[in-house]
Amino acid sequence: MNNNISIKKANSDILNELDSIGFDKAYISLAQNKYEGCTYKIFNLKPYEANILKQLCLSLGFDCAVSRDTVTCKCEFTNALIFASKSQLLKLIEKLKNQPFRLKQIAFELEKQFKTELEVLKIRNKIFDWTQPYIMGILNVTPDSFSDGGKYNQIDSALKHAMDLIQDGAHIIDIGGESTRPGAKNITPNEEISRVIPVISAIRKIDIEIPISIDTRNYETANAAIEAGADIINDVSGLDYDNKLFDFVVKNNIPVIIMHSDKVPAVSKDFTSSDIVEDVYFSLEKKILNLIEAGTERKNIIADTGIGFGKSCESNFELLRRMSEFTSLKVPILSGISRKSFIRNKFNIDFNDSDEVSALYCALQSSVNIHRVHNVKLTSKFLKYTRMFNNPQSYLQ
Repeated sequence: MNNNISIKKANSDILNELDSIGFDKAYISLAQNKYEGCTYKIFNLKPYEANILKQLCLSLGFDCAVSRDTVTCKCEFTNALIFASKSQLLKLIEKLKNQPFRLKQIAFELEKQFKTELEVLKIRNKIFDWTQPYIMGILNVTPDSFSDGGKYNQIDSALKHAMDLIQDGAHIIDIGGESTRPGAKNITPNEEISRVIPVISAIRKIDIEIPISIDTRNYETANAAIEAGADIINDVSGLDYDNKLFDFVVKNNIPVIIMHSDKVPAVSKDFTSSDIVEDVYFSLEKKILNLIEAGTERKNIIADTGIGFGKSCESNFELLRRMSEFTSLKVPILSGISRKSFIRNKFNIDFNDSDEVSALYCALQSSVNIHRVHNVKLTSKFLKYTRMFNNPQSYLQ
C-alpha cells in the first residue's frame, strides 16, 4: 500500500473488517451493530404516526423518508423508508415502545426482524436447522407434467427415480399426481390418490427416513398421503382450493408449503400491482398469519413465492432478484424455478439445458432455504461450489 489516501467499499463481513484494522477484540461484537446498515420499509402509517417516527429517527441521527404530504397530513396513509445502523435501530425500538398510536406495534415488528434464526424443524429423524440450503427432489407420477410427464407414472420407474434422487442428494422427495402446468386438465381426488399412494407406500418400504412431501391441493389426497407415510403438504393454491385441507393442516399441525398463485392451473399474465414482490409478499403474509392464528406453529410453515406460476417473465425475474425481501416473513422460503418456461423461453433452450440455468440461479439465491428441482445432482453440485466460495473455511478442515 502506498502513502496516498484511498477509499474503497468495506467488506460486508463487518467483524472481519473490524479485526483487520486492529480494533479492540474485546469490543468487536459490541461494535458490530454500529457498522451494520439496515434498510426497512414500513407500510400504512397514518400521517401523525409517520411524523412522530420521523422525528424520533432524526433525534437518533438518521432520517426517515415519507410521502411529501405527510407533514401537512394531506395523505390518508404513507409508507416510510428508514436506513440506519443496527445500533441506531435498536435505540429506535426502545423509544417506539413508549409512543402512542400504533408505534408500539412498529417497535415489536422491527424487533422481529433482528431475529434472524428460523425455528428448527424436525421431520422423522431429519433436522432442518436452515443453516444450509436444502434440496427437494421432484417426482411427478403423472402422464402430463410439463417436463417429465409419463416417465415415472409406473411404480417401478417412480421408485427407482426416488432412490436416484435420494442418492443424488435430495433432502426431501416431493410427489405429485396432478399436473398444474398451463392448460392441464383437473383430475378427481380418487384418480390423484391412485397415482401417488402406491408410490409413497413403495418408498416407505425401502426408506423410512427420507421426508416425503405430497404435492396436492385436495384434502382427500393429503389425508391418504399422510396416512401412507408422507410428512409435508405442498399446496400450490396456498390452501385456498379446499377448505378441508386448511382445517386438516391446522388440526394435525402438519408442515405445510403455501404457494402464491393466482389460478390453478397456471395462466401466465402481467400483474396489475405496481410491485409484484409486495403483492406476493402480503398475500403470503396473510396466509401465514391465518395459519398461526388458527393454531399452526410458525416452524411448520414454509412459503413459496410461486415463481413461474401465473406470472410474466419480467415478474418472475423481479421475484428472483428480490428474493431476500421474503426473509421478513420469518419462515423458510422455498423456490421452484426448475425447468420453468420463462427460463427456457428467455434463453431459447430446451429442458435439459435449462437444468444448468436453474442450478445456477438456485446457487445465487442465498435467501432461499429449500430448492425444488428436477436435477438434484447438478443443483447439489452448484450449491456446494457456492458454499465453498462464501465460506471457504468450512471446506479446509
